[in-house]
Amino acid sequence: MSAAPGPQTVAPPPAPSLPSSAPAEWPSAARGWFVVAVLCACSIVSFIDRQIINLLVEDLKRDLALTDTSISLLQGLAFAVFYAACAVPLGRLADSGNRKWIIGTGLVVWTGATAACGFATSFAHLFCARVLVGVGEATLTPNTFSMLADLFRPQRLALPCSVYSGSSFVGSGIALLAGGALLGHLATISPLTFPGIGELKVWQAAFILCAAPGIVVALVLFATVREPARRGAGAAHAAAPVRPPLREVAAFYRSRLRVFNAVFFGVSLLGAVQFSIGAWGPAYFMRVHHWTPAQIGFAYGTILLFCGTGGTVAGGWLADRLEARRGSGHLRTALLSAFATLPFAVAFPLASSPTLSVVLLAPVVFFGSLSLGAGPALIPVLAAPRMRGVLVAAYLFTASLIGQAAGPWLVALCTDRVFGAPTDVRYSLVVVPAALLLLAAAFLASGLRARAPSAQSATASVSSAT
Repeated sequence: MSAAPGPQTVAPPPAPSLPSSAPAEWPSAARGWFVVAVLCACSIVSFIDRQIINLLVEDLKRDLALTDTSISLLQGLAFAVFYAACAVPLGRLADSGNRKWIIGTGLVVWTGATAACGFATSFAHLFCARVLVGVGEATLTPNTFSMLADLFRPQRLALPCSVYSGSSFVGSGIALLAGGALLGHLATISPLTFPGIGELKVWQAAFILCAAPGIVVALVLFATVREPARRGAGAAHAAAPVRPPLREVAAFYRSRLRVFNAVFFGVSLLGAVQFSIGAWGPAYFMRVHHWTPAQIGFAYGTILLFCGTGGTVAGGWLADRLEARRGSGHLRTALLSAFATLPFAVAFPLASSPTLSVVLLAPVVFFGSLSLGAGPALIPVLAAPRMRGVLVAAYLFTASLIGQAAGPWLVALCTDRVFGAPTDVRYSLVVVPAALLLLAAAFLASGLRARAPSAQSATASVSSAT
C-alpha cells in the first residue's frame, strides 16, 4: 500500500439490525472510541512491521546475496499469500470466537515474527518469518470490523470504520518516517551491540526494534479492551451462523459479473500500483538519486501520511456525492483514480531531480488512493447481507494476491529480466504501473457500463428484500 495499504482497506461491515434478543443498551461513545484507538494502534504497528522491509532492500541484497526478484517475494508473496489464505478462515472465526483474544494472539505472532526477521541468515529463514507476519496480521481486520459493528449504532458506524481504515496509511508513513530516522541513527553506531544478543547489522537491529511497539500495544489490548456483546441478526446463534452455500455466492457473483470484476480486479490492480511503487520507490531513490534511507523515509512517509490518508477520505466523500447525483459513484471514483494517477505515475520515475520526483509522487499517492476505500464499498451495496462477509473476504483474498504479491514482483521481474541493471528500476516503475493502470481502467469502464439504471434498480430491490 507501496506503503499504501490499498488491498488492506475494506468496506465497512453491514449495518446490524437488532433483533429482540440483542442487548438493549449500546456501549458508551467513550468506550467505543477508546476501542477504536486501541485497534488503530494495532493497525499502525502492523503496517510498521509489514513495511519496514522496503527501506532495507539494499542491505538485504548485499548481506544475503539476493536479487530484486527474491526481495519482491519477501515484500509481497511471503506475506500476501498467507495473509490472504488465512484471512477467510480467521474471518469466519470472528463470527463465534473471542475477537479480542484472536487479535491479541495474532499481534503476539506477528510481533515475534518481525523480531525473528532480524535473526535471519538466509532467504529461506527470512521468507518463513515473513509468512508468520502475514498469518498473524490476518487476524486483525476481520475481527476489528466485527467488533466495531457491536460497539456503534448502525447510523454511526461509518466514521469509526473509516478512521480504522485510514490508520493503515499512518502506519505506513511512520514506518518510513521513523524507520528512516532509525536507520540513519543506527548507521552512526559502531559496533552495534545488543545486550544478550551480541553484535548486529543495521537491518537486523531495525527489524528487532520495529517489533518492540507491538509488545506495548499487546499489553494495552489485553489489559483494557473488553469483548463486546454481539448484536444483529444471528447474534443469539453466533456459534452457528447462517452461511449461504458457495455455489449460491458464485451464482450471485456471475449474475453481476462485470460489476464485481470491476471491484475485484479493477480496484485490486489500482492497489497493485501503490504496492509496487511503495516496494521499489525507496530503492529507486537510493539507486538513481543516491538518497539515504533517512531522506527517503522523511519524504515518502510525509506523502503517505497526508496524501494517502487525504486521498482515501476524499475518495469516500466523492463516491457518496457522485452516487447521490449520478449513480455508480464507486466505480466513477475508481475510474477517475486510474486516469488521474497515470500521467504522474509515468513522470515521477523519469524526473531529473529527486525533488521533482517527490513533487510528482505526491499526486500519485493522492489520486491512487481515491478508490481504495470507495471501490470495495460497492460490495455491501450489491450483496444481500448473508453474502457480504463471504464476498468481502473473497475481495481481500484477490486484492492481496494482485496488489501486494503481484505488484512488487512484476517490477522486480522487469528490472532483472528486461532491463538488467539495478538503476533501471526507474524504467520498471514506468512500465509496470502504467500497464496496471490501463488494465484497471478497462475493468472499471466495463463495470461502469454494466452498472446501468436497471442493474441499480435490481440492487435496490435486493436490499429492500433483505
